Amino acid sequence: MATETTPSGAPVTADRSTELVNRLLKLPEETRLDLAHLLLDSVKRGFTSLEEAEARDKQLVRSRLDELTSGKAKLIDPEDMFAEMRRRAEEVRKK
Repeated sequence: MATETTPSGAPVTADRSTELVNRLLKLPEETRLDLAHLLLDSVKRGFTSLEEAEARDKQLVRSRLDELTSGKAKLIDPEDMFAEMRRRAEEVRKK
């Protein structure tokens, strides 16, 4: 393997992780936020790849659809949901 050197002949010892972080920090804000969420989820949920995360998401969607079609779960009316959110927001404001 070839070793890179500086003009003075000293070996280059740049930390590849620092280089990677600097490159990632140059990404658009939305992309960085998506990456941050993905990394946090990987710690919380224990997955190690995008494929594994996607498989877990698909499984979650399938299980929720199964609950709906079996009648185990019911959809709520959007107006009821918004009314509940307004009620909860008002409770928080009062505190």
